[in-house]
Amino acid sequence: MQRRVLLLAALVGALVCGAHAQEAGAATPAKNASTKTVQEIDFAPAAEVVNNDDIDPTGNCLPEITKHCNDTQAGEGALADCVSDLIAEAEVQDLESDSDPVDVTDACREEVYQYKISRNANINRNIPLAKACKVDADKHCNITWFFGYKSGQIISCLREIKELLAPACAKQIFKLQMDAATDFRADPQLYESCKDDAATLCQGVKYGGGRVQACLRDKRMQLSWSCEEQLFRQELEDADDIRLSVRLYTRCIREKRKFCSEVEPGSAKVKDCLESHRNDEGFSSDCREQVNTMIEQRVRDFRLDSRLRTTCESDIYNMCAFFGDVDTLDTEDTSVIRCLQDYMNEISSPACRSLVRKYKELASEDIRFDVPLAEACYEDRQRLCAGVQPGSARVIRCLTNGRDKLSTLCRATLFDEEVRFSENIDFQYPMKMACAKELKMFCKDVPHGEARAIRCLQDKKEDADFSKECRKHVEEYEAEASSDYRLNYRLSKSCRDDISALCSSVCSAEDGQTCGGTVLRCLTERKDEIKNDACQQEVLYFEKMEVSNFNNDVILAAACRTDVQQFCADILPGEGRMHECLRSHRAQLSDSCRREELLLEEQEAENVELRPGLLRVCRSERRAFCSMVSPGQARVFRCLAEKMGDPDFGDACRKEITTKLLRRQANWKLDPSLRKACKPAVTELCATEDAANSEEGLVYKCLAHHYMDVDEGCQKELGRAVHMAFYVWQPDAILTSECDADVKTLCLASRPNMASTPGAVGQCLASKLEEGSKSGTSLLSDKCIALVDVAEPPNMKQAFEASLTVALLQSQLSAVESRTGLTMLKRDNQGNAQDLTLTGWTALLGIASMVLLVAFGVNVAYKRYRGLPDQSGYTLVVKGKGGR
Repeated sequence: MQRRVLLLAALVGALVCGAHAQEAGAATPAKNASTKTVQEIDFAPAAEVVNNDDIDPTGNCLPEITKHCNDTQAGEGALADCVSDLIAEAEVQDLESDSDPVDVTDACREEVYQYKISRNANINRNIPLAKACKVDADKHCNITWFFGYKSGQIISCLREIKELLAPACAKQIFKLQMDAATDFRADPQLYESCKDDAATLCQGVKYGGGRVQACLRDKRMQLSWSCEEQLFRQELEDADDIRLSVRLYTRCIREKRKFCSEVEPGSAKVKDCLESHRNDEGFSSDCREQVNTMIEQRVRDFRLDSRLRTTCESDIYNMCAFFGDVDTLDTEDTSVIRCLQDYMNEISSPACRSLVRKYKELASEDIRFDVPLAEACYEDRQRLCAGVQPGSARVIRCLTNGRDKLSTLCRATLFDEEVRFSENIDFQYPMKMACAKELKMFCKDVPHGEARAIRCLQDKKEDADFSKECRKHVEEYEAEASSDYRLNYRLSKSCRDDISALCSSVCSAEDGQTCGGTVLRCLTERKDEIKNDACQQEVLYFEKMEVSNFNNDVILAAACRTDVQQFCADILPGEGRMHECLRSHRAQLSDSCRREELLLEEQEAENVELRPGLLRVCRSERRAFCSMVSPGQARVFRCLAEKMGDPDFGDACRKEITTKLLRRQANWKLDPSLRKACKPAVTELCATEDAANSEEGLVYKCLAHHYMDVDEGCQKELGRAVHMAFYVWQPDAILTSECDADVKTLCLASRPNMASTPGAVGQCLASKLEEGSKSGTSLLSDKCIALVDVAEPPNMKQAFEASLTVALLQSQLSAVESRTGLTMLKRDNQGNAQDLTLTGWTALLGIASMVLLVAFGVNVAYKRYRGLPDQSGYTLVVKGKGGR
């Protein structure tokens, strides 16, 4: 038997080398075997076939034929096909231990393999193939008149144009492909190129079952060039049908029946189905590994995915600067898939874009499917993540966590991939899996591209129905996006021009080094100079992330790491809790941490949206009193502060506003309007006090001392700031403490509860200042006079009296309405008076009053123009130049 096998091997070698004159059978015919000459294809040599083109019915397969193929008529490969089916069933049952065993001896297997090997040298030796493909062969493959005949060339030609063949011919070609996929010796070109590699690298590997090809693929890096080329050629021809991927098919037969039973073979549909279900429960690890291997082969060469190869052909030409036949690309050319992924949003074909997105998803899930990253980080992975199982982005996460220990190439490639993955929730595999429920609940109508679904999850993460696991992954994403502006897709895209104009010199990171928070800090500090509205919105959103979770301010987190461990170790990040804790220990913080927290407070003061605690407490008041006020430049906060004396203003919100106003007194930079108006004056007159970075209001006091030396804009803002300090007066407050004795003596002595009413103490002091001016005898101490006088430009007394007068007028008009039935006040939804409406006799009375008021005004103006004295007494207060 061994001698027969050697003879057969020698014969096959001769056939492959073109010795087509040798037309003897692959095996010695049986003693009583019938022999005939066949030449269905005229331009191929005639062939001598035995047993009417079939295996020997009395040979090594007699037991199998007797038991399983007794009803099969011998001839034209019928017995060989019957036994081949048994062999295929046996291969599957090697894996399915719960099935009835089908036993096919090795001798029988080899006889079938050798029979099929011998048929591939000459198409006339395969009678069913020659009959079915006679027309197609003559039409497409009759080139022997020019090149001469070579062994197996007609079959190879038909195999390469199988899409053009008639159904009967295509069916026979598929059977040949099955034979070649099962045993590499049945593919003459592959066998000739790989027989030496197989003998060296796959010694002892059993023929059949696609085992030799699998072995060669596993050792692809060690193959000769010709073997690698032919192996890829067979892979490319077999890519469409899972049955031709023998090892994948046998390992995944159960999964095919369970998950893809309704999917017809062909067009790689079963392969795609298995791929989509590979992480489902009930999918065996063995099959999953085979599917992953298939995906890895596809990402290394897009041509192995027939759908992508055909669907994206025009986009490859148009976008990837390739103007040839895609099948002529070098083997394992990964640049095409990379190119398609980089320009995914510009792909014209929706079907192609969908396929490319799938490949990008795969790359984000498993490092094996990201060829550039896998190759760049091969040694780093072995060194740092050898024990980490691929899949679920585990290896990528391991590399990210060890970024500082990575090689330069790995670190740079990893960062590039992180930037590419930041654009879509589909490329954030762990977060997508953890947030599947939340995506359906909160973001089902939100497109996934442009980081929109990610932003939706960020906006909803504080919702009560948001799971802890999803919130954890969203916060991890935010922390990563805060570590470098390029990982914040929306901000990076919206702010590209502004970063170039304002912050280009801040960070020039190379080799995968991150910028930290430097560019983000630059944008927040220079946000008034940002021209793009979309960029301004993204910077504001980033600031919200900072104030909500201290980890999102990379610079602050680094500066406060020790302080957090010392004072706030038990505080959970989120909703601004960590910042509140650190500020409650302000006096004990390290200088660097205190400085960073102050910078953040300055940002918060600009926009109420950056004050999560205040927003939470004052939600109703903002809606009732300041709904028409747009955020920014502290407008909403100022509105709330001005309205907090209203009886309907909530105590909790009033307390929060008061706390913020008292906090402002410590540092002038926490008042945005004053900071902007008085910055030149501080630089010129109070630089020493500012440099002290104290929390004792030194700059306020310096500006008050130099009140007459600063410009009108600064005077106005300083007066307003002192005015508000008196409005929320409390004992020992930083800015108003010099008036505490006067308040106690002149105001609280007669009305002990005065301080509980916003503005009452300020009104009292204003009244005392005016009384002293009229009488010529100061009722207030000199220091208090100076401070109250600074608050006079917006005239505290007039302001408070005006607010009381308006309230009184509204009350009196309401009473008139109730008595007369006339509607005189126009109210909003909350019942607050907005306008005065006069009709009938009330309108006539109003017009008469207006005439009298105009006449009075003209009279006063005339007296002032002529210099006539005012009959009512008044006291002129002259503010001297310089200090007080």
